[in-house]
Amino acid sequence: MPISIACVSGKGGVGKTTTCAALAGAFGELGRRVLAIDVDPQANLTSGLGFNPYQLKRTIADILVDPTVSPEAVTLATEWDGVSLIPANPDLSAVEAEMATTVRRELRLRDALNRGAGLRAYDVVLFDTPPNFGFHTISALGAAAWILVPLQMSGYAMKGLKEVLRTFQAAREQLNPDLHILGLLPTFVNLRTRFSQQMLEGIREIPSLHVFDTVIRVTVKLQETAMAGAPITAYARNSEAAQAYRKLALEILERTAPAASPGQA
Repeated sequence: MPISIACVSGKGGVGKTTTCAALAGAFGELGRRVLAIDVDPQANLTSGLGFNPYQLKRTIADILVDPTVSPEAVTLATEWDGVSLIPANPDLSAVEAEMATTVRRELRLRDALNRGAGLRAYDVVLFDTPPNFGFHTISALGAAAWILVPLQMSGYAMKGLKEVLRTFQAAREQLNPDLHILGLLPTFVNLRTRFSQQMLEGIREIPSLHVFDTVIRVTVKLQETAMAGAPITAYARNSEAAQAYRKLALEILERTAPAASPGQA
């Protein structure tokens, strides 16, 4: 089975979608077969990988509401080798209301992804979630094996992390006992400021939570990728940000290797 990772944060603007797109590009460069899954009605990952959400005939909503639709039927090939996408569009926001009384509705995504060939054709699966802890985020936690938490170096970071951990624990107890925290990814880091340095020192001292060595610094190039519709590894191949995400991909592979099977929360 592939390495399946949900990028989760309780707030927007922390680099969550950018991280999903960049990791998709970085893993693709490493020869991994990648499936990026957009479970956010804002569809930022879909546009970030080169598609117009408003022009799509089929999206992730189809596999959630129609049990006869397979993941393969809605999967799109991107222009980057090895990277495929299950897209979203704003219609996804109506799915929760349609499934209001559905039994096991939070596991519909997991069940849908197991239809047909399922995820077995991929090495890495990346879920981009909404900036909240609603239905679609919980669905991703029900389907993934790992949580990656982009953590912006701001005064609200620790408060947001507490909410992520609370949601993770609930999902693990009630939906997915195989769910584990992959690690915290510091984002919007400015190492020239004392504040960022202190924040980094503080999160690295949190017991039982892995913090990646890779940090994502503040850069205009990352902000430009959303408009360019390309991961940073393709948009600015030689940039510091692209190199950072390549390093992060290698860290993830090392951390998820069979010898380091999930044993930590």
